[in-house]
Amino acid sequence: MPSASSQHSPRDTRVLVTVNALPLAVGVLLSCSRALGEISVYGRLTLGMTWALTQLVVLVVGTWWYENRAASSSEPASATTAASRPAGGNW
Repeated sequence: MPSASSQHSPRDTRVLVTVNALPLAVGVLLSCSRALGEISVYGRLTLGMTWALTQLVVLVVGTWWYENRAASSSEPASATTAASRPAGGNW
């Protein structure tokens, strides 16, 4: 059973899946047509390679955003104030 700190909101999960599913769907469509994937974008860089790099960036940035949202939502706000800490310090 996951701990309370590792649970994410359903909305954040839907956003992450949607943001990553759209580039994946376009990548699948591009892979169905060899002519589309071989279109030159810049020099030897093709549309297929450009799309694969874009998909990787979207995955990494989306995962980073998702984990930051999860970490910030699991931190207790009241325990971080100076008034809530014991006077003698933490041992």
